[in-house]
Amino acid sequence: MSRKPRQGARSGHGLRTRLILAGLALIAALVGTWGLINVKAIATYNEATRMLSTNVRQAQNPQADPASIKALQEQAERLFAQVERPGPLILPQTRQAAQANRAANAALTSRTERLLKKQKAKQGQNGQNGSGKGSSSGLTKQQEAEVEDLLRRNQQQSEPSASPTPTETGNDNIGQKKNVKPW
Repeated sequence: MSRKPRQGARSGHGLRTRLILAGLALIAALVGTWGLINVKAIATYNEATRMLSTNVRQAQNPQADPASIKALQEQAERLFAQVERPGPLILPQTRQAAQANRAANAALTSRTERLLKKQKAKQGQNGQNGSGKGSSSGLTKQQEAEVEDLLRRNQQQSEPSASPTPTETGNDNIGQKKNVKPW
């Protein structure tokens, strides 16, 4: 009779051990998931911050296209929103940094939108004044003149009179055949 109580005690210890191990495994899985969420949020934050830095540099260039900057700003905004999506699960430092950069992104986006409106208004005025051609390419009149001049010079260089004579090419081929090795 002494064996039966011992057997019940052993099975109780085994069950208790399994429950403790299952609880520890669950805690480890939750901590791992939390870590992965934060690693993903930090990687997305870094990507969005690089994009924001690039956009700021482009916006400082007076010849940059505001429409392309605005498109990139919208991508950065989506990335910052993706960083903040997990909410309280992400680290406070990451959340605060993402919010600060998101605010800077919004300020740059509003500046870019103002530039776009000015550009559209300027294009509308150019269209009314009859000088329509230059505004569609995004180049100034001086730049367009330089491009047209380069195109004319390139066209003149590619005319048949500029090509080598047959005797010149024939001599070159003979010299090349001597140096050709079969292996």
